[in-house]
Amino acid sequence: MPASMLRFVPAILLAAGVAGCNAPPEIVLASSPAYSPEWCNAAKALAQNSGSNLFAVGRCHELGIAGFPKEENLYLFYYAQSARWGNLQGSEALARLGQPVPYADLQAEARDRAEQRRAMDTMAAAMRSPAPPGPPRQAPWPAMPSIGAPRLPSPTPMAGPPAMSRAPSFGMPGSSQTQGRTSTQSRNECTNGVCRTVTTTCTNGVCSTTSQ
Repeated sequence: MPASMLRFVPAILLAAGVAGCNAPPEIVLASSPAYSPEWCNAAKALAQNSGSNLFAVGRCHELGIAGFPKEENLYLFYYAQSARWGNLQGSEALARLGQPVPYADLQAEARDRAEQRRAMDTMAAAMRSPAPPGPPRQAPWPAMPSIGAPRLPSPTPMAGPPAMSRAPSFGMPGSSQTQGRTSTQSRNECTNGVCRTVTTTCTNGVCSTTSQ
């Protein structure tokens, strides 16, 4: 290092020390040696809802780091909380110490809350979305079934009167006789008290009249 820079070393070290004292715990945890007092304090500051940092605090108690008394109930508590957040190191530490490993219920609850929050955010975003330009669209009316005039059945044709069978003709003596194609018709004509019988005979359409 050049001699001109040596005079700035104390100021740089002092600034680094001040920055280290005021640095956020995330930076201290990333830059400090693992399981140093500074590192353990930073892990404890970030232990809420963090399985890995809860395990780190429990390990600091188990190792008896300065400021972290080596008490079994303390590191077992932090290991158990770490396992409940789904941290495998916390579960392994409990198993190593012969303690029951709890279910990761805190992790499951946090996952459920996160899913509910995402669903609510999605719903809120959908409700805030701007309406499309133009006049508001009316909801379509439901389709109505087409109702026409009632269809009447076709009238049933009425049957006509039954055909009357022709009664057989009987020849009346002295009046009319029909044989084959020959028909004979007789009638009485009276003039001045004198009566005579007029007979008309038709054969194949040819008729002749005789009187007696």
